Amino acid sequence: MLRLHPICSEHAVISARRPRVFGSTAPEAVVTVQLAGQTAHGNADATGHWQVEFPPLPPGGPHTLIANDATGAVRARDILLGDVWLGSGQSNMESPLSLTKDTDADIAEADEPRLRVFMVGKAQDATGAAATLGGLWVVSTPRDAPAFSAIGYFFGRRLIADTDRPCGIIVSAWGGSAIAPWLSEATLSSRPEYASFRAELAQGRAQPEPAEQGQPHQDPGIAPHAADWAATELDDSAWTPLPVPGQWQDHGWAFNGAVWFRRTVEIPAGWVGRALELHLGVVDDCDTTFVNGVFVGGIGNETPNWWSTPRNHLVPATLVTGTTLTIAVRVFDNWGEGGIMGNVRLRPLDASSAETLNLTGTWRAKSELELPLRSPSGPALMPSSLWNAMIHPLLCASLDGILWYQGESDVGRARLYPRLLTDLITSWRRAFDAPELPFGIVQLANFEERVSEPVEAPWAELREAQRRVAATVPACGLASAIDAGEADDIHPRYKKIVGERLALWALRETHGRTELAYSGPTPAECWTEAAGLRVRFTHAEGLRVRGDALRGFTLQDATGRWHRADTTTISGDTVLVSATSIPDPVAVRYGWQSNPETTLENAAGLPASPFRLTA
Repeated sequence: MLRLHPICSEHAVISARRPRVFGSTAPEAVVTVQLAGQTAHGNADATGHWQVEFPPLPPGGPHTLIANDATGAVRARDILLGDVWLGSGQSNMESPLSLTKDTDADIAEADEPRLRVFMVGKAQDATGAAATLGGLWVVSTPRDAPAFSAIGYFFGRRLIADTDRPCGIIVSAWGGSAIAPWLSEATLSSRPEYASFRAELAQGRAQPEPAEQGQPHQDPGIAPHAADWAATELDDSAWTPLPVPGQWQDHGWAFNGAVWFRRTVEIPAGWVGRALELHLGVVDDCDTTFVNGVFVGGIGNETPNWWSTPRNHLVPATLVTGTTLTIAVRVFDNWGEGGIMGNVRLRPLDASSAETLNLTGTWRAKSELELPLRSPSGPALMPSSLWNAMIHPLLCASLDGILWYQGESDVGRARLYPRLLTDLITSWRRAFDAPELPFGIVQLANFEERVSEPVEAPWAELREAQRRVAATVPACGLASAIDAGEADDIHPRYKKIVGERLALWALRETHGRTELAYSGPTPAECWTEAAGLRVRFTHAEGLRVRGDALRGFTLQDATGRWHRADTTTISGDTVLVSATSIPDPVAVRYGWQSNPETTLENAAGLPASPFRLTA
């Protein structure tokens, strides 16, 4: 029986640059398709899949699409020709318009018949690539737009306003997904660095999960024998070294459940007898935290958004009796990936952050309870599972570009992320038969508590990975969201800022709007001068300070320590960064923390991207 693929169904937007129509029928059947006054023919393959391609067609519509073969005919009404973009990633890509800032005003303006959104039905398959998927095209109206991806909605509205062309957004996203599920098995097999992903996939296939696997695991509480794992006198030398921040699944521990992390630290003598604050950042998902064997705090699923809530625990002065502290954190992972994900640090409660002790690095870890991997709404998101079920069935579609908002779930693997993201871009382009397909990346928004002293920051590492990929892979754009986040919400509500910045890049990349400023200042190079390090920027027309001072720069000395810059001076498209305590700096960073204060922008008001450069 002749069928149209859901992407070619009623209300669809089809790319005017490269119109394709596809579906299924009897094997080897001859299919004829009529669209916008043109006719094209194609043959089904041995499995019954067919596609036809038209020459470029004028944007507009509506049209009626008619396909027929020997078994009959099918029609799809209200078809538009225009621009078609795929939006993918995790929760900030799928986050709906109804949850954004100024929701009522945006929804009231949503009556735009030329904007259509196709929300791909959530599905996953670790066994092999699927041929079709669920979903339907929905026309933008005040009634239906609240459920749209907010990023997709604002992006599409801006494109339509500037081009007067219809725009279709295909949203294929899954909240909480890491990047590995979006990569094909062939891609994951191409590099030795991906061995852990291949092992995870093999394990998942070998041990099918029960139907009730969709429910998150419940924490049974601390087992009696495990309560002693918080004790100061415990010998943990045989425990496994694991990095913090990080996710234990990245180190061969392919399970959910409970893992204990321990570290004994030396504190300054001046801290003895003072109350301290232990900052763990986000713990995925729940924590029970002890200092010197005494419970000092924890957050479980009784707290809204417990998996993304930063932990700040008070260490009473009565526990700080010597210069050695033993910290023990029991992490319970309900689903997905688990670990301590924040910039772990300790500081006196009554002092400035200048006294902060950085506790990132290697901790000792031991599993208490090992449970099968799960995800919030189904079996664990195995590597390749979302590629198979939510991207592969789209490969016949003709796209004008891709938008990617993802990375929060990969903060613990920021060092590997440049390779992962580059491989995703190149493999998707190859699969869509479009080697120069524009690819827009959203750089992670600011999140967590702001600190004043230089720190090592996994979120900054991930942003740097995104920046470097955008700078080195052709036809990639970077939309910074460094001023669009919220310290206490991993799902910031300022999606209009991000969607429109992506649209500015897309207008320049795909519509030749070279007069548009689409990027904030981007570092190009730096060099040593007598007074410090000078950084030259591109996209720096009207380089300026937003607010009262230029902040966010740090310099590295020859020993590897980082210091706040004393002086920053703008001159043309450069900034001179100096510090009196570092006569010969070797590297410079800007906006290098989870939630940095960033005040450098260009005349268009677009913020400079956080970065790291070596002289």
